[in-house]
Amino acid sequence: MRLNSGTATAADRRGFEIWRKRSDEHEEAAREAEALWTDAGYLHLDPQTGIVKPGRPIKSGQTRRTILTGVAGFVVLGGSLWATAAFRNRNADYETGLGETRTVTLPDGSRATLNARSGIALAFSQLERRVVLIGGQAFFEVEPESARPFRVEISDVLVTALGTAFDVDSNLADGAVSISVTQHAVEVASSSRSGSLERLRVFESQAVTIDANGHIGPIATQASSVTTAWRKGMYIAENRTLGDVVAALRSYHQGWLVIRGEGTAKLLVNAVLNLRTPDESLDALASGLPISVRRLSPYLVVISG
Repeated sequence: MRLNSGTATAADRRGFEIWRKRSDEHEEAAREAEALWTDAGYLHLDPQTGIVKPGRPIKSGQTRRTILTGVAGFVVLGGSLWATAAFRNRNADYETGLGETRTVTLPDGSRATLNARSGIALAFSQLERRVVLIGGQAFFEVEPESARPFRVEISDVLVTALGTAFDVDSNLADGAVSISVTQHAVEVASSSRSGSLERLRVFESQAVTIDANGHIGPIATQASSVTTAWRKGMYIAENRTLGDVVAALRSYHQGWLVIRGEGTAKLLVNAVLNLRTPDESLDALASGLPISVRRLSPYLVVISG
């Protein structure tokens, strides 16, 4: 960080070069640090949760130094803020913390089950029952009420229940959102960045993904047992990318999981993993995929090809 701060001196740079040449281990550590610095250009600080996430390039005004200083602050504090904090958002009516799931009964009798590090806010009125998924993942079991439709909002995506049970997951790589239906159907409406409005009906045992640009992808078949596995502490990956799998594990891991390389993130995974033991799940992935898992500290794990 100091070498890239703009204030590093020639003596700082000479000192670093001397340090890295002391041994092969020093050289390897130096290269790892440089690679992490480069990767940090593709991190973003979630403004709602304060959690550092991989993904699209950081916005103007958020430098690598800003983000990594925040991460360093968590580490200096022993990781306690990172590891144990609930999904902290003052607008959330219900929230969960690291590795915590919770089922709540809503005012109309519907039920919402929140995955780890998730939060929802209620906006019920005489005209509609609206739930805002502030972040994370939630499964909804909706009580029928013809006078007031039940809707879930996440970013620019609106899901309207058609007498149904369904899952909304924003814990995907690259800012995507998935909608999976286990009972009846839902209508999905998404405002794309191009300004168009896309609509699609998703039926029982089907799932659809909306990318970060708001485009609705093709409908895929997905068994209800796959959709609801996380409620039992399991994650069933059926032809999922490693990026999505690692994104699911992040809500159960006390530290920072980083994937190096776009090709690595796009590796396809078919596995059944235990969310409650994320480190063991990562080792299981490493045993079946051409990847390595390096634990640089209790709060930093790097996954590379």
